[in-house]
Amino acid sequence: MLGLLPNGNFEQGPKASELKGTKVMSGKSIPNREISGYVEYIKSANLLKNGNFEEGPYIFPILTSEGLIIPPEIEDDHSPLPGWIIESLKAIKYIDSEHLSVPQGKWAIELIAGKESAVAQIVKTTIGRNYVLSFVVGDANNGCEGPMMVEAFAGKNMVMVSYNSKGKGGFKAARLAFRAESTRTRIMFYSTIYTIKSDNSGSLCGPVLDDVKLLSVRKLHDL
Repeated sequence: MLGLLPNGNFEQGPKASELKGTKVMSGKSIPNREISGYVEYIKSANLLKNGNFEEGPYIFPILTSEGLIIPPEIEDDHSPLPGWIIESLKAIKYIDSEHLSVPQGKWAIELIAGKESAVAQIVKTTIGRNYVLSFVVGDANNGCEGPMMVEAFAGKNMVMVSYNSKGKGGFKAARLAFRAESTRTRIMFYSTIYTIKSDNSGSLCGPVLDDVKLLSVRKLHDL
């Protein structure tokens, strides 16, 4: 039986000194490979679809300053948030940077109902390969004050990220490194704390999630 080619997936790349931008400068820069001609080495792309939430509902009403409620999967089989499953009992909120605080880009989501508000995506992975899940947690500058907690899952791996919100905007970055144990890995996020706005409206609110990336890496400490 033939074995796998050494570095057949090109996960072992050239050293920084052997690159000019993305151009590989030497014929033997890539381990276990000999190359000729013009070759570029491109780092891993985000394996998640719509990880920055810039793609939203296809039929989009005028967004209010409070954001747009997106119903859970039990109410709508076709997720209006491309790439993601709203697999909780309650809805999530889709917010924009024009009205609220968004960590990156123009759009993000707010997990407004604790453990009853969760999003997930199933991604193809390679057993034994290393991955890093990175994301940003914050608040929407909407008077949602107090301690917040987001749990992030990658298959059986989990990390809890705490965030103390002042309700005035802000965010922190987090990551989860893991080794895949399956050809399909479920990526999931939910908030573990129920939070109510400080304006006496009784409205539920919660942590903002944005800039979610899943990258294949050579070593677990790589970013």
